[in-house]
Amino acid sequence: MPCETILTIEAKPCRIKKICTCCTRWACLDFLIYTGADRVPVEDKQLYGLGGAVAKHLVGTIPTEKVIHLFTDRYFTGLEILDYLVSRNVYLTGTVMTNRTDGVAESFLKDTCMDRGSPVSRIREDRKTCLVKWKDKTSVLLLSSAFGFKPDGSCKRWAKEQRQRVDVKQPAIVW
Repeated sequence: MPCETILTIEAKPCRIKKICTCCTRWACLDFLIYTGADRVPVEDKQLYGLGGAVAKHLVGTIPTEKVIHLFTDRYFTGLEILDYLVSRNVYLTGTVMTNRTDGVAESFLKDTCMDRGSPVSRIREDRKTCLVKWKDKTSVLLLSSAFGFKPDGSCKRWAKEQRQRVDVKQPAIVW
């Protein structure tokens, strides 16, 4: 999972981002010290966006003979990088910004029309990509090439009006 570190150099605060890929035991597999947009190739940045280009760079050093699941935040998730990673046997799941969904997210219900725990999803025609909007307190937009919204599970959440923890339906992509 991507992480960010703030370092202090020579008693002056200097913001340096360390973006790393970690395994399930949080061991750092590879990292990139991000010092500016010129750190990744321009053609990758134009094709995948800056976050996608960074993800492509970091995944390039991981052997892909076995299936790999990559979990990212919204900065590194998009349809273009998802397609590239699937071609390399890497399956991406992460939160995604609305503007990186090719207009599909605008077809979803508004937050005010959704109940807590309700998912809305779209699956691409090639059945390799699932976009899910799930409402907890607020809505979350998730994109995945590995998971969908089924099977349903549940999680405990605090309900202010009932003043207790209640079960809320949760799609598989959120687990």
